[in-house]
Amino acid sequence: MATATKAAQNGTAATDAAVAQVTNNVVKATEAATDMVHRTTDAFAPVVKSAEARLAELSGTVTAEVKKAEQQTHQLLQTFADELKDAEAKAKELTALYSDELKKAQAAGRDWTENFGGQWSDFASRSLHSYQVAVERSLDATVSFADAMKIDWLSELTRRNAQAMTDLLNASVGQAGAASK
Repeated sequence: MATATKAAQNGTAATDAAVAQVTNNVVKATEAATDMVHRTTDAFAPVVKSAEARLAELSGTVTAEVKKAEQQTHQLLQTFADELKDAEAKAKELTALYSDELKKAQAAGRDWTENFGGQWSDFASRSLHSYQVAVERSLDATVSFADAMKIDWLSELTRRNAQAMTDLLNASVGQAGAASK
């Protein structure tokens, strides 16, 4: 029995030694893993801090650019409003001018009515000329207004329309002048 007890004690001692060896290996592996985590964290920390700093810098830059764009938009809108006011003033001025020209043409018409027979040709010529001048001034004002907006496509479109209207006006005036003779 002593042999069995000794064998059991030797087996227990071998088991205890194996358990101690495994426990020691687990402790070393845990320490190695913990050390690897610390080293990885230490290696990534500067990269993360640098990325955070760069992100903050870029956020500041984007914010500044947005503010700049807002200021430019406000400035453009103010310029547009000012140009619109100028165009309105010019339109009023031209309307007054057109009104004066129309009044002059009406006065001339009353005078010509008295001398209708002899003055018909002169009347027709002056009326057509006044109309042509008034339309040309109106078209010039429209083109000036479009140019003041500083929008290329609008200026180009307005110029083309004004040219078409001028061509139509010239043809109409020419035909009406020929018919009145």
